[in-house]
Amino acid sequence: MATQHSRSAARLMISPAVILLLGWMLIPLALTLYFSFLRYNLLMPGTNPFVGLENYSYFLSDPAFTAAMVNTLLLVGGVLVITVVGGILLALLLDQDIWGQGVVRILVIAPFFVMPTVSALVWKNMFMNPVNGLFAHLAEFLGLSAFDFLSQAPLASIIGIVSWQWLPFATLILLTAMQSLDSEQLEAAEMDGAGPLSRFWFIMLPHLARAITVVVLIQTIFLLSVFAEILVTTNGGPGTASTNLTYLVYAESLLRFDVGTGSAGGVVAIILANIVAIFLMRMIGKNLDA
Repeated sequence: MATQHSRSAARLMISPAVILLLGWMLIPLALTLYFSFLRYNLLMPGTNPFVGLENYSYFLSDPAFTAAMVNTLLLVGGVLVITVVGGILLALLLDQDIWGQGVVRILVIAPFFVMPTVSALVWKNMFMNPVNGLFAHLAEFLGLSAFDFLSQAPLASIIGIVSWQWLPFATLILLTAMQSLDSEQLEAAEMDGAGPLSRFWFIMLPHLARAITVVVLIQTIFLLSVFAEILVTTNGGPGTASTNLTYLVYAESLLRFDVGTGSAGGVVAIILANIVAIFLMRMIGKNLDA
């Protein structure tokens, strides 16, 4: 009886927080669904007729939607490849006994705590500026012409900026997993004649499999909603060269003032993100069970 009463009391105590969280999530979602069925344009206030699935049809048939989907996949895939490979290499380096190891680890992890907007501004003005940027001065020193990254390679530039932000996270997770590896296995393999590459491929990499899946899952969820870096650097351009799904929803809602179509795009983005999350959870769940 005491246990049952304590459970009832615990449910009663956490119920306000649960109700608040549900309201925090469900009310905006319900309003987004509601607006997605209306012709709701901020330039024509007071005229919001019900149009059914017309906003969805317009959003999905927009040529920019296909470009945004491709850019979103390239952005997520590119950042995942760079951060996972780079994270493994940095974890291997930081796992060694080097002078100033603690300071080096802090410096490697530091970019993760920089706000996305600040990071994008720093990269745009201090590194990628074709006139006064560090890369422009380096090209001039080498006798080469300056390369305008944000105009000539906008999506690749954003991938580089976002990868710089997320590389510390991947490094931290992978380094923690690497330090949990039993050193006796590596020593036994070395005594049996296994070289460094063989030890890495057959012992260390399988041991890092679970950590890699966690990195992929968490980063994918956040990378699907990358926005600040694009807004600050390229504004989705030139054209739609760096427009992802999140920026396209923003452009429809706040640049073209079409809240109805933007809301439909938001619903589409939510559905696609949940499909990706469910797929990753199942894939990662099988990996973790194995």
